[in-house]
Amino acid sequence: MAAPQNFVSVSRRPPDVEDYIDILRRYRSWVIGPTFAGLVISVVVAFFWPDMYICSAAMQIRPGAVSNSLMPSAMTGQMAQRLQELRLEILGRDNLITLIQMPRLDLYKKERARYSVEDVAEDTFRKNVHIQEYDTTNTTNGAQAFRIWFKYPDKYKARALVVELVGEFQSKNVVLQGVNASATSTFFLDQVKDAKEKMENAQTALASFGSENQGRLPDSVQANLLGVQELQARIANVNQQIAGEVQRQTLLESSLNNNKNLQSQTEQNLNSTVTTSNQAVTNQSLINLEQSIANKKSECVALLRRYQPDFPEVLACNDQVKSLEDRKEEIERTQSAGTQPSTTSKTVTNPQVAQQLANLKAEEGNIVASMRGSALQQQVLERHIVELNRQLKETQDKIAASPQIIQKFNQLNQDLQMAKDEYTELSTKKQLAGTQQSMEEHQVGEKLEILEQPITPENPTEPNRGIIVGIGTVMGLVFGVALAGAKEVKNTSLKNLKDVRAYTNLPVLSSIPLLENALLVRRKRRLAWLAWSSALIVGSILMSGAMYYHFVIVPQV
Repeated sequence: MAAPQNFVSVSRRPPDVEDYIDILRRYRSWVIGPTFAGLVISVVVAFFWPDMYICSAAMQIRPGAVSNSLMPSAMTGQMAQRLQELRLEILGRDNLITLIQMPRLDLYKKERARYSVEDVAEDTFRKNVHIQEYDTTNTTNGAQAFRIWFKYPDKYKARALVVELVGEFQSKNVVLQGVNASATSTFFLDQVKDAKEKMENAQTALASFGSENQGRLPDSVQANLLGVQELQARIANVNQQIAGEVQRQTLLESSLNNNKNLQSQTEQNLNSTVTTSNQAVTNQSLINLEQSIANKKSECVALLRRYQPDFPEVLACNDQVKSLEDRKEEIERTQSAGTQPSTTSKTVTNPQVAQQLANLKAEEGNIVASMRGSALQQQVLERHIVELNRQLKETQDKIAASPQIIQKFNQLNQDLQMAKDEYTELSTKKQLAGTQQSMEEHQVGEKLEILEQPITPENPTEPNRGIIVGIGTVMGLVFGVALAGAKEVKNTSLKNLKDVRAYTNLPVLSSIPLLENALLVRRKRRLAWLAWSSALIVGSILMSGAMYYHFVIVPQV
């Protein structure tokens, strides 16, 4: 079993200037390679990046030649609000799509080949068109100005689009001013119509006031007093009728209680127990059945007079008659068989008492019906008295409101005068609005003029190729230095005599240089020169191709 090895961690000595020089010399390929790669990549990116030209124009809103003292301009509000209205009108999606597809512009061909025209208008075109307020220090006569600019790879199309936008702003501004002036005139026309209608309504209200309040006029006081007396007499009469119905209800309730007491007493005497022979019972049963059959047949005849023979109640009555007849035949067969008579005890219903009880129940129904009729009559009288009280209150209110008639008349007269004044004022404003509309038609109002004409840009605004190449080269250099530092940190071997003395604490008598095979050294050098030559050739080709594309191919396109 091998003995365990003990490792001792030794901190690295701080490097000096000579060590940094040795590090760069050892890892110069790791530094030069990324730096050259950053140079090549940045040159390719910079020269393949298309040139972007910005064309701009400035416009100003000049005040009208006629003073606004007569009528405010239809184009009211601050510059930001006016500019926002025009921007929403001109830079809407539909208008942008129209501009993109114009034959003489034909913008964003490549983008339209890949995406829909709606997406190109929203995502690409809108980002490259800007409208902003312009420095008004150079403007005169209080004019307010704004700038339009557009960024595009083709400088001629950029100028053509700005010219088109300037024309759009001028035409849209004229239309907007005309629409606002027309809207103002239409608004006051509607206001005049409403004011005229209000005045006519006030006249109608004043004219109909007398007819609507005849009962409240002073000459109607006597008639109202007589009406009050008549209504009070009718109310007293109805109250007497209600009192009579209440008394009748009391008497009917007393009669109903007495009837129920008599029914209780009669029910106690209704049934009695008697002892008879079977023969007598049988004969009595036959007599009862015959009586029941006769009664039921009479009932069926009465039903036939009211309904058809197939009516359910008629059929049920016939079935009951048949059942009673079958029972009678069964009793007769039993009696003819000659059975011996025997004694039987049974409960017998007294017919007279039953008839008396039936009469009491019929009387009870009549009493209950009379009580319901009395209650309904009482409700009708109560509703009638409520209506009479309402009429009495209305008549009394008319008498009490008579002193307010003159005040109401004065109020209506005042409303009519105010409506006439409002109608006159709005008619004057309507005439002024018509004057403003005429001013816009004759183009003597505010005008949108060109402050700076759009010119074709000579030099692109982006990209800045020098900055791009510089940034790419510096980034490659930083990356190469970082790689060299990482390699140095990972390499823990002794590089020179300083490392030997620092980490071994042994005296150094002499040093022997590294002896390598000459064939291997020449092979390494050849491979290195081949790699570097290939990298230089490829990089040069890429940079030359990017420059050729930018300076030769792009101008031809």
